[in-house]
Amino acid sequence: MENIIEQIYSNPVYMAIAVILGLLMVYGIVKRIIKLVIFIGIVLVLYVVYLNYTGQEVPATTEELKKSVTENVEKVKETAREVMDEKVKAAKDELLEELEEKSKTLKENLNP
Repeated sequence: MENIIEQIYSNPVYMAIAVILGLLMVYGIVKRIIKLVIFIGIVLVLYVVYLNYTGQEVPATTEELKKSVTENVEKVKETAREVMDEKVKAAKDELLEELEEKSKTLKENLNP
C-alpha cells in the first residue's frame, strides 16, 4: 500500500489521474446530495398542496410537520392494510368456489 502511494506521489501523471478521480468522486457525491435535497423539497411542496386541497391545516413548525406526516403515513398504512385484507379475502373466496366446482366435476366424472 505504501508503494502505491509513493508511486502516485512520485509520478506527476499518476498524481493528475488521482486528483481527477478524486474530483469526479466528490462531484458525484455532491450531485446525488443535491438531487436528494431537490426531491425532498418537491415532496414537501406536494404534501403542503395536498393539505391545502383537502382543507387540512398546514403545519407551522417542523415538529407539527413531523407529527402530521407521521399521522398521514399511519392513515395510508391502515387504508392499504384494509384494502389488502379485502383483496385477499375476495381472492380466497374465489379460489374456494373454483375448488368446489372442480371437486363436484371430479365426483361426477368418477361416479357415473
